[in-house]
Amino acid sequence: MNAFSRTIIGTAFAAFVAQGAFAQTPSTVPLEKVSLRYGFVATGIDSPWVYGIEKGFFREGGIELELREGKGSAVTAQTVAAGTDDFGVDIDGGTFLNLASKGLPATAVLANAAKSPLVIFSPAAKPLKTPADLVGAQIAITAGDGPSALLPVLLKRNGIDAAKVTQINMQPGPKLTSLLSGRVEGVATNFALKATLEAKGLKVHSLMYADYGVVTPGMYMIVSNAVLKAKPDLVQRFVAAARKSLQATADNPQAAAAAFSRMYPSYDKQGAFGETRLLLELLKSESTKDKPIGTVSLADATAGADVLMASGMMQAGTDVTKFVTNRFVEQQQ
Repeated sequence: MNAFSRTIIGTAFAAFVAQGAFAQTPSTVPLEKVSLRYGFVATGIDSPWVYGIEKGFFREGGIELELREGKGSAVTAQTVAAGTDDFGVDIDGGTFLNLASKGLPATAVLANAAKSPLVIFSPAAKPLKTPADLVGAQIAITAGDGPSALLPVLLKRNGIDAAKVTQINMQPGPKLTSLLSGRVEGVATNFALKATLEAKGLKVHSLMYADYGVVTPGMYMIVSNAVLKAKPDLVQRFVAAARKSLQATADNPQAAAAAFSRMYPSYDKQGAFGETRLLLELLKSESTKDKPIGTVSLADATAGADVLMASGMMQAGTDVTKFVTNRFVEQQQ
């Protein structure tokens, strides 16, 4: 074989290899369809995931992400555990740990809000300042979401007879409307929704659960144990994209909120921006302030378990650290 022939063959082989390598890049490999179910209806606290899609973080990880609205933390946790949804997010930490301790086959792999957002809002003009003020009041709840599931714990820990508090079960949207219209005196919900209520003209007072003995983790991103075992690489790629999305939102909350508004154009833009900023206030707790973004605090999980055990909602001695992991966050450091 002469030098010319060797050059031609070598060039052809190099082109073949290059084409083969190119065929394996993320831009040409078929994307894996993955669903993410919110713990609630879409609000500004979900801006990071919409922004992450726009920024291409999930596609870079080989993921075609579908966002789905939820009907409460407990409901979303169950659909994830059952395999109806691939991942769940905005899952109230206390509610999740309680369900996991009772056998829910799922694991928290990231904290999208490390600080507890559980709150009861009431009009600032007629504030419910302490749990004792809830006696005789009508409080809007949504069965299955975190604030509502742990409202009995708040009452019990503060010596309040639950029978003396009227709890009115509603869907998430109407629950907020009921406070705006004056139908109820308070609403058990997520702190990040303060912006939506105040954007609609209602100044609110925040009765934070954590200020009255119910110290729980914030909000988790969860996955079923079946997916965790069968597809650890998917979980790793998903957590990586989620962390990039959280960081990008922290760097530019206005752009993240704008992305949310493009996906949900009927949602109040000012409210979405306010909720995005409020989410960032909850991003880290005292125990995670020096940790990588998305870190699940084992200390906060244990503190939440102590609350649940003391209230009789969780069996004494339960090791809740078995239900959370920082394995995927730590692998990226």
